[in-house]
Amino acid sequence: MQIKKVGIIFVLILNCWAATPWETGWAMGGTSTFFINDKNNNQLLLECNEQGGYLYLRNEKRDEIDIGKAVSISVNNDKMIVPIAVDSTNGESDKHAWGNFIYSLPKSKNITINNKKFEPNNSEKLSDIVKICTQYDESTGNTQQNNIMPAQSNKVPVELKIQNFPANIRTGQIYQYVDIYITSKVNNLQISNIIVNRGNCKSNALNGKFPVHLKFGEQYKGFYQSCNAIEIEIFTDQGSWTFDITP
Repeated sequence: MQIKKVGIIFVLILNCWAATPWETGWAMGGTSTFFINDKNNNQLLLECNEQGGYLYLRNEKRDEIDIGKAVSISVNNDKMIVPIAVDSTNGESDKHAWGNFIYSLPKSKNITINNKKFEPNNSEKLSDIVKICTQYDESTGNTQQNNIMPAQSNKVPVELKIQNFPANIRTGQIYQYVDIYITSKVNNLQISNIIVNRGNCKSNALNGKFPVHLKFGEQYKGFYQSCNAIEIEIFTDQGSWTFDITP
């Protein structure tokens, strides 16, 4: 009876381990691996080291699926074109695209590639993926300057201004809200998404749909309800940035 109990406990532990959506590990040569399986046992695999980052898609038999040199991926319903391999020799556009993809993963709830849907739903396991999967590029860092955290470059292509409006019953303003102004400092900037307070602020229906294209000096205005903005993430085709709003 005692042996049976031990066996049952072992099976339960094994099942819990196997059910973990994201798994990580270290391969030979200091390569860190991140992989997730979908419900049909297809596998999305990332391999990262100091030389570069590499993305693979495998079927249930672990045969690699040919997805070309770049693939269309949707992360939390935000679509992006991502190179399947990147290193220090890649062009800036490839590095920006890879950086946008990697920076979106720690907060991902669903990832769709080639009509295969992966659901990590445990983003805390990917807290180190940004550092590990962008270490090939010395221009990518975790240093924070002026409350701005660049994803792929220290040259931030946007200027951000906000105005918080608290609720005021005397004036008839029932809900607090915030106006967000984003001005492009470069030509042909594409804003793919804006996330306020990690998705806890509601975007108003009057806001324009993404992507938004801005020329140099042009401005996008967003309106978010029931919100006192303290953190704003801006995703563009030239990198993604997190702005911490200090009082």
